[in-house]
Amino acid sequence: MFSTRITSTALAAAIAFAPAARVAADGKDFIAGALIGGVVGSQIQKNVTRNRANQQSIFTAPAQRQATTQKRTYRAAIPATQEGREIQASLNYFGFNAGTVDGQLGGQTRSAISEYQSYMGYEPSGHLTSFEKELLLRSHNRAQAGGDQTFRQIAATPDGTRGLLKTYRAEFANGASTGSTNVYGEQRAFTSDY
Repeated sequence: MFSTRITSTALAAAIAFAPAARVAADGKDFIAGALIGGVVGSQIQKNVTRNRANQQSIFTAPAQRQATTQKRTYRAAIPATQEGREIQASLNYFGFNAGTVDGQLGGQTRSAISEYQSYMGYEPSGHLTSFEKELLLRSHNRAQAGGDQTFRQIAATPDGTRGLLKTYRAEFANGASTGSTNVYGEQRAFTSDY
């Protein structure tokens, strides 16, 4: 530390008391400057390292906490299903945020289902009845296949895409059956609650 002060003082004095004259530098001056810069830089780095070591010894680490064993309980993963993916995609299409379409009907999907039920005038339980599920899925499929007609219907309703649900529900009520027809033309009843 004492040698650093002497070096710094000598360097400052040399700069302060040196006569100002026109200076021309050559290659030898560059090498001398690089050497002096290296020496001064190494002294600065030593001081920084020394100061850090002193500060670490002053500030002691707090006592470590003793490890406690806690039993963690984990919820079983919600199984992902194709029907779950279809429900999530349908909810997202109509503006009810079900999150990522992963097929798992978790909390965000249940919240979206409740929002859908509330919008449609059903009791918001977070669980779809068979009718609510079929209405949602059939409406989504119809909207996807509708093309330009779907866009005209969306533009005609004040609720936008969500308005399609109420439009399709009214149409289903006026002429739809209580079951769905599969690709083979066979009727199936709405039996499951989701």
